Amino acid sequence: MQITVGRRPRHPRPRSGPARFVPLGAHESSTADLLHGCPVVTASGQRIGIVDRLMIDAVTHQLRYVMLAKRRNSAVVALPWHALYFDAGQSRLVFYTLG
Repeated sequence: MQITVGRRPRHPRPRSGPARFVPLGAHESSTADLLHGCPVVTASGQRIGIVDRLMIDAVTHQLRYVMLAKRRNSAVVALPWHALYFDAGQSRLVFYTLG
């Protein structure tokens, strides 16, 4: 199958095998239950959203991404787990970046 976008033909990547990441909802894990609805902010305190679900690596079974709840007319946001830390004093996840 070939998909044409503009003038250049684009070939979709074939998917083989099972999905790499598996969603984990609040009812499936105590960790997911604890984080579900948890606010997520930037290092400066600006609100990004709230946790909707976690994404687990299907091969290693390690937590990889935190999915934020979708707001109306906005895109789905996935934040890498390694770029977040839990601020216990404020009961929130903080997303930090370098630079």
